[in-house]
Amino acid sequence: MSNGKVYLVGAGPGDVGLITVKGYRLIGQADVILYDHLMPMELLQLARADAEVISVGKFASKHTMPQERINALLIEKAANNKMVVRLKGGDPFVFGRGGEEVEACAEAGVDFEIVPGITSALSAPTYAGIPPTHRDFTANIAIVTGHRRDEKELEIPNAGTIVFLMGVANIQKIIDSLLKAGFSAQTKIAAVENGTRYNQRVITGTLEHFVQTVREEKLGTPAIFIVGKVVELHEKLNWFGRKPRVLVLGTHPEKYTHLGTIVHRPMVKCVGLEDCSQLDRALERLETFDWLIFTSANGAKYFFERLKCKGLDARSLASMKVAAIGKTTAKRLTAFGIVADLVPEKESSTGLLEKFGALEMMNKKALLPQARVSSAELPDGLAALGATVEQAAVYETVEIEPADVDLEHIDKILFTSGSTARAFVKKFGLVPAHIKAYCLGKPTQASAKEHGIEAEIVPQQDK
Repeated sequence: MSNGKVYLVGAGPGDVGLITVKGYRLIGQADVILYDHLMPMELLQLARADAEVISVGKFASKHTMPQERINALLIEKAANNKMVVRLKGGDPFVFGRGGEEVEACAEAGVDFEIVPGITSALSAPTYAGIPPTHRDFTANIAIVTGHRRDEKELEIPNAGTIVFLMGVANIQKIIDSLLKAGFSAQTKIAAVENGTRYNQRVITGTLEHFVQTVREEKLGTPAIFIVGKVVELHEKLNWFGRKPRVLVLGTHPEKYTHLGTIVHRPMVKCVGLEDCSQLDRALERLETFDWLIFTSANGAKYFFERLKCKGLDARSLASMKVAAIGKTTAKRLTAFGIVADLVPEKESSTGLLEKFGALEMMNKKALLPQARVSSAELPDGLAALGATVEQAAVYETVEIEPADVDLEHIDKILFTSGSTARAFVKKFGLVPAHIKAYCLGKPTQASAKEHGIEAEIVPQQDK
């Protein structure tokens, strides 16, 4: 028996935040990852740089790789003493053929473990504001596959709420089976398309007219159907549908959850510079500076990487004070043993200047590690206060191809830097009329305007 092992991991229904803690950890440890398409693709960003990541397809009725080949691949990779994570949408044992995959492992003598996931059968109704069970409506629920092998009849259980999975192509057969089983034509039914994702759509109706309704609405996959009186609660409890959907193009999307449902599609990434001579010259005379000012977590990261390369550490900063543009940057600094002396409440160059304006800055020397292309607002503002500012480029931003996003399902867009505005216009053109645009600060707002984007400054989070 090899030392390899297969972990069958439920990736959850679509919202990347619904992965279990154990599943999250295993993805980052795996030597090999086999994944389906009906799972949050963002999870693959957790994989090690040297991990082998293999798509095995599994769209509705379209399998890139036959199930038998998937089973064989799991065994083959584990036999090579690999830690294998098999990522499956939802829960691997709820209509996911996970049982067949670990059966194959068991028969081959391959060690395995199952990590449950949140099934769409429960999470999609929850995100649609439809509780599958409710004391005033029903005390039981049944989960049924919407299609049967060899065209067998659908078995309709006697339950107050019935959830059908994988049934979009079979909606007529599902309705007919329900009516044949004695359900009233006026029974409530809902379809939840792309459940828990930013582009979730909910369609409600009654059995009598629902086939026509979903055809008119052009219902797509993946989708589930919920049948029962609990569907009546959708309008009242539709919490997710009321949240604005916010496209964030830069880093640290977790900082903006107060704005709505975050759709993170980075269009730029930060990379270190090959030529660090500008910073190196400053590092040779750190003792001459009064202030070290960081305007981003990336600036801190690349500054301290270069400091280490020069054989230095935080002790070399003892003679100066340190400022951070906001809480995220300040938190990043703590990883390097630095507690910022100055952190403005308003996370922007304007916020920093307001703080420095209350200090005596005449003839003070400030070192400003930043991106190669940066706004002049902060250095010019410090100079106006009488400070001598030395700017040192420590990284640059490069454009990257973003993951797919349907702008029809976006309500707001947040530009976190001038480079994100430039990249957006290059990729998509102008911001669609139905989307409200925001920028983190005035320099980004000015850059956005240069690219034909009218945007407001993003509102601060209430304390």
